[in-house]
Amino acid sequence: MRKLFIISILIVGCLLLGSTYFVGVQIEKTLKEQIAQLDSPDVDVQLLDYHKSFFHAHADFKVLVSLPERAPLEIIMASDITHYPYKARSVNTMQLSDQALQNKLNTFFQTEDWFSSTEEINVFGKVQGKLSLPKGLYETSQETLNTGPLTLTYDYDLKNQQSDMKLNWGGFNGVVESDHFAAKDISIVASFIKLEAANLVDYQYKADIGEFDFQRADKQLTLQQASLSGASTTADDRLTLNSQNTWKVKSLHNGPQTFTDTELSLALNKLNIAALNELKMNIDDPEVMHKALSYLVSLGVNVDLDKLHSKTPWGQVSANLKVDVQPNVALQTVTNNPLMLIDYSNGTLNLSLPQSLLGESAFTGFLQMALNNGILAQDADKLSLQATLDRGELIVNDRVIPM
Repeated sequence: MRKLFIISILIVGCLLLGSTYFVGVQIEKTLKEQIAQLDSPDVDVQLLDYHKSFFHAHADFKVLVSLPERAPLEIIMASDITHYPYKARSVNTMQLSDQALQNKLNTFFQTEDWFSSTEEINVFGKVQGKLSLPKGLYETSQETLNTGPLTLTYDYDLKNQQSDMKLNWGGFNGVVESDHFAAKDISIVASFIKLEAANLVDYQYKADIGEFDFQRADKQLTLQQASLSGASTTADDRLTLNSQNTWKVKSLHNGPQTFTDTELSLALNKLNIAALNELKMNIDDPEVMHKALSYLVSLGVNVDLDKLHSKTPWGQVSANLKVDVQPNVALQTVTNNPLMLIDYSNGTLNLSLPQSLLGESAFTGFLQMALNNGILAQDADKLSLQATLDRGELIVNDRVIPM
């Protein structure tokens, strides 16, 4: 029995050692593959060195981040990696090549160890990581900036290229000359799945800001309880993309004016994935981007402004809009004259405005002209617009409008 026990211990030990060695080999292979697959015009990652022993490894990286109108920011990353059976854990440090900038950050965070990062990866390609920054302080006779602690946690599936992240930030506040600004309670939760054969992702996100405040001598803007959420999903045909985004603001104070319960919900559906990818790849070239956008629209798109609602100082504003652009519009037609899309579109628009806007000088002329032309209808205490468009025929408040 004792001999069998010893043999069992030896077998288990060999399996654990073998697993540990396999983890070391697999981590090195996965790391190099991921660096080779990185595709970003603004970030370049280079593996400078990788030393591996049985239980440990050490990796050094150089990261170059492109910045507008100045030399790239160069960051040296170091990872101390410990191999365990079925997983590895790394503790990461960061140093800027620009020593003057590094010293400024050390002073701002009041410590040289302001960057904290750990990461775990298992043999199945699952990554879990956490990054933290402490509170910071910058102060001169004319400027101040305080930042709260920040924590970022993330999970990444290397095999399926799916990631989840959560960011919590205490916020910031500061003064620049006579301008005061502050934000607090900032959080973001998001998940992403890379699409096959496209430089795009399906995503879900939700971002919340507890409060944002900006003040100067002649202006004050305060926003409270703002929430942004959205999702993008590939349709069953794997050729088109549907997206849905919602913005909510509990209250917005613009000087003496207060807007409450503001909500906007917008969906863009039937977006051709290949055309959308082409648009994204040419976002920095206005001429090519215009052509790519025209091509995207020519393939058909559905726009659904499901809700636009706000309680304004003049009364309640609400609207909804639905537009369906039919596919197979000639690209040349859209490029030469976007108004030709009217012949290939149908949709509805409903708009309700408070009548008291007529008393505001900034709106009086425009609204009165719309009333005189029958575009707006006056009913009790509101101004309304109901319109339909069906392949070139526009009806506004029960009147056919020549196109």
